[in-house]
Amino acid sequence: MKTLSTEAYTRACDFIYTKARPLECALFAFHFEGGVVDDVLTSLTPFQNEDGGFGHALEPDLRSPSSSAEASGIGLGLLKELFVPNDHPMVQSVVQYLLSTINQETNTWRVAPLDVNEYPHAPWWQDEGGSLNSTFDGYRVIPRAKIVGLLHYYADLVPQEWLASITEQTVSDIETIDPFGTGGGDDLVYALSLAEEETLAEEFRARVVARLREVVPDVVSYNPDEWGSYCISPLKIVTSPGSPVADLIWDAVQEHLDYQIDRQSSEGAWDPVWSWGDFYPDVWPHACQEWQGRLTLETLTTMRSFSRLGEQS
Repeated sequence: MKTLSTEAYTRACDFIYTKARPLECALFAFHFEGGVVDDVLTSLTPFQNEDGGFGHALEPDLRSPSSSAEASGIGLGLLKELFVPNDHPMVQSVVQYLLSTINQETNTWRVAPLDVNEYPHAPWWQDEGGSLNSTFDGYRVIPRAKIVGLLHYYADLVPQEWLASITEQTVSDIETIDPFGTGGGDDLVYALSLAEEETLAEEFRARVVARLREVVPDVVSYNPDEWGSYCISPLKIVTSPGSPVADLIWDAVQEHLDYQIDRQSSEGAWDPVWSWGDFYPDVWPHACQEWQGRLTLETLTTMRSFSRLGEQS
């Protein structure tokens, strides 16, 4: 079993502090070096709009300044990660944004802002006459599953009857949607975020976990030759030993951890396994560097959860 050496860890730290966004720098300081929450909130504030939602390339592949459900889910997830309480203005405003922007007929959120095409973005975010709705299966899992899980964490801010109803609808869709676990497996990641929400009622969690355990072993990539491309890689699905599907692909996860240790760049970063191709070639290098910062932080966090940081663990 490989561990990330002290020298490799130091290179990763140096990359974050010199090349990553202030947000990832503050998050790294908070999680690894005893940094304070207020520094992270200060760096997160510029991503939040007056309407309460998040935008401004918080998701680096989606660069519209306008608020979106996708970016707002990321923002609310970070607030939860920092244990920011219900009464904080950033929490209250983003929750109100989500409540006010849901499609009342379908109980879903449009994943990207309406002006997505007007700003640089990855090709899979291009919306041609409503194509995103089809691409993301009517938004039944992405972004809804993640958002519903987060709203359970901040349940005091939302109507309880409505929350129970939308949770039932989301869980039912996860159980029945077919195919499930396609492409890069993002739908599985969003479903997992719901299943891993500690405040979710056990009856809901058990149903989501059952569906995930049914699907994951057959769709995850066990081939290291594929892990350098956008696929359903083991560590995309299992980011900590406590994952409800970790035991199903445990050996592949351990092999992928070894692979990731070897894959660190000479700069100390972990690079995205995707690109924008011919889309906005002048903007992609900037977005790529933002992803490098975020992925490096995520990789260090995963390595630590699996006790792969050597002396730093």
